[in-house]
Amino acid sequence: DTILVSGSLHVYVSQSSRGELVMGSSLDPYEIHSTRSSLDFVEGLTSHITDMFPFLGNVKVVRQWAGMADLTPDFAPIMGKTEVEGFYIDAGWGTWGFKATPISGKTMAETIARDMAPDMIKSFRLSRFEDYELTGEKGAASVGH
Repeated sequence: DTILVSGSLHVYVSQSSRGELVMGSSLDPYEIHSTRSSLDFVEGLTSHITDMFPFLGNVKVVRQWAGMADLTPDFAPIMGKTEVEGFYIDAGWGTWGFKATPISGKTMAETIARDMAPDMIKSFRLSRFEDYELTGEKGAASVGH
C-alpha cells in the first residue's frame, strides 16, 4: 500500500481498501495520555492535507480517532539484549514499527539465537541513553515528528 507523507506539514495520507482516505498527523508538543480528538486537530490536519491536495477541499470527515505511539527521545527503536538475563527488547518504534516488522523479527530472532546483536541494530541498544549515544532517526518515521 502507498502512503504519502509531508515531513514539512507533518501529515500523512493513505487509502484504505474500501476507498476511504486515512490521514494522520504529528505528535503533541507535550506528553499526554488522552486519545480524545478535537476540532482544532481536525481543522489543522485538514488544512495541511488540502495544502497537499487542494482537490480534497470538499471531502467530508466521517470519523476520527487518536492513539498513542511509543517513541524514544531520539525517535529510534530500542532493540537487543538487556542487563536482565534472558530478557530482550524490541520497542519504541512509534508510528512506523509495522513497516519494519519483518526485518525486526528476523534480526531479533538472530539476536536471541546467537545471544549477540547484529551490527545492524547495535546503535539501537537500550544503553545508548545511559552512554549519551543517541541515534537520530527522525527521517525514518511516517510522520516528521
